[in-house]
Amino acid sequence: DCIFAGGALAGGPQAQPSSCDQTMPPSAARAVAEHALAPPAVGLAGRLVGGAVMSSFMFGYSICVLNSCGELISVNFEWCGNDWQSDCIASRGSQGLINASVYLGAALGALLSGRSWFHALGSRTQLVLSDVYFAAGAVICALSQGVGTLIVGRFASGLGLGISAIATPMFVAEISPRERRGSNCAMHGVFITLGILASIAFGIPQSPPPSGPGETLAGLDVWYWRGLLGFPLIVSVIQALFFFFVCPVDPPSLLVARGEMKMARSVLYRTYGMEVPEKMDLNNKGQAALEFQLRDLKEAVDTAKTIPRIRVIQAMCDPFLRTAVFLGIGLAAFQQLCGINGLMAYSNSLFADAGIKPSLLTLASTLMASANVLASIFSSRLVDHWGRRKLLLFGAFCQTVAMALVTFFIDDRAKAMMPPGTSGPAAVVCFTIFVMSFSFGLGAVTWLYLSEIYPMEIRGPSLSACGVVNWLASFIVVFGTRFLTLQSACHVFGMVCFVGLLGTYVWVVETKGCSMDDSPLTPKSGRGSSPLLTPNSPNIPYKKMQDEEDEDSDEEFSLEGAATPAGGVKAK
Repeated sequence: DCIFAGGALAGGPQAQPSSCDQTMPPSAARAVAEHALAPPAVGLAGRLVGGAVMSSFMFGYSICVLNSCGELISVNFEWCGNDWQSDCIASRGSQGLINASVYLGAALGALLSGRSWFHALGSRTQLVLSDVYFAAGAVICALSQGVGTLIVGRFASGLGLGISAIATPMFVAEISPRERRGSNCAMHGVFITLGILASIAFGIPQSPPPSGPGETLAGLDVWYWRGLLGFPLIVSVIQALFFFFVCPVDPPSLLVARGEMKMARSVLYRTYGMEVPEKMDLNNKGQAALEFQLRDLKEAVDTAKTIPRIRVIQAMCDPFLRTAVFLGIGLAAFQQLCGINGLMAYSNSLFADAGIKPSLLTLASTLMASANVLASIFSSRLVDHWGRRKLLLFGAFCQTVAMALVTFFIDDRAKAMMPPGTSGPAAVVCFTIFVMSFSFGLGAVTWLYLSEIYPMEIRGPSLSACGVVNWLASFIVVFGTRFLTLQSACHVFGMVCFVGLLGTYVWVVETKGCSMDDSPLTPKSGRGSSPLLTPNSPNIPYKKMQDEEDEDSDEEFSLEGAATPAGGVKAK
């Protein structure tokens, strides 16, 4: 077997000369080294991912918590002018605003995430700040006395949601070993579905809203909704304590950017279940591979520091960056315009339109949410095997078919051909297929894909722009769905899914296994075509490190005061 020798990497000590009479090119040496890495399934990275996805849980919980209690809140505050009615124009408008205000807050939170000073805080600190907003929103909603305070509380929760929706997948992607990045990032989607399930299942103890003047609210139906809206306070406090006191670890990329190379190396090694050796031995393939990764991070950070801050509007005009920018914005919009949040937020009402009995509405929504969790868990195992593009195509196709089937089953002509009472359960099954398909595709892949297609120089602003677009699309969908019938909702969202399917087929490229700073949409070899990234020589193509590059063309690389001799990597 060939072992590594020659120049030390990433500031490690000089390796011993090799007795091998041939030279292994750096690219080949790197491939051999990285093949030797086997990060643990549970370790430092696993604990940090577990802490981060608490925000994902609050994400899912926040978007669906009003599904089971919204109409009871309407009766409680008498938005229809009496103490029993829950469905009227005033009630629909108030419920729509309360539900949708969280997305306006999320859009502002996403916009805040794109500020350079906020991005410099790092994704871990951003998650803790999002906990503050989640906790404040939970307290305000739990103590609210009317529609105004409910909107304010939901808006505050939305600020936390907008920040964490970007910070969580970014933190998970940055802290995860690249061999497990796909499956770990899919946990973001899994815990969103767990949050959705919890928000719906917690509503089962409540009774359906009154159906006539002789009925009024009683027992827990009068106050239980306050506990539902206040529950995120508990989760946000636990997460803040975890990241502040239990495991206050930042990703290696942030530590490199801050110049904390010793700490960055320690964290990187620990995420692979290894300890930093006192004496570097590049004959050890695992150590060599991690030093390669650390060197890449240092090069990416150094390159980013030489580039002025790039705004999204500038990137849209750059021939090298514009495709990634527009594709990311389009995919972020598609994730919400497909209707998933509107259908989940009002599933009880839509199931009632399909013919489900009032006493079974929350149970039907809970079963749908349970299936959604199973689909998310399964998709997390596929994302690193099937790849991103296949899952997006599969999910969008199944969503389109599911909407078409719901339209068929609720049509009067189809009902006449079916046994009595079967159209409602059939519609629930099709809705479940739609939600599961979303979990397989857009839910599991979108933010992972977005975190992979942008180079470091524009990653923060671009993800912020995608977040703003994503949440504004959610606001439109959630507010508008409250005024749609089941049939019109299926027509609108089915057409959006079909158009999105075509767009995915034409423009989305695979990123599985790619470095976050060398994606197919923005490869390092093409940076020379970007006036923004190479302002001094826009017509000179970027030259990647060649296998036999001359020693004097290599830059001296030093970490923590240890110099790296230039030269190839020999093999033995």
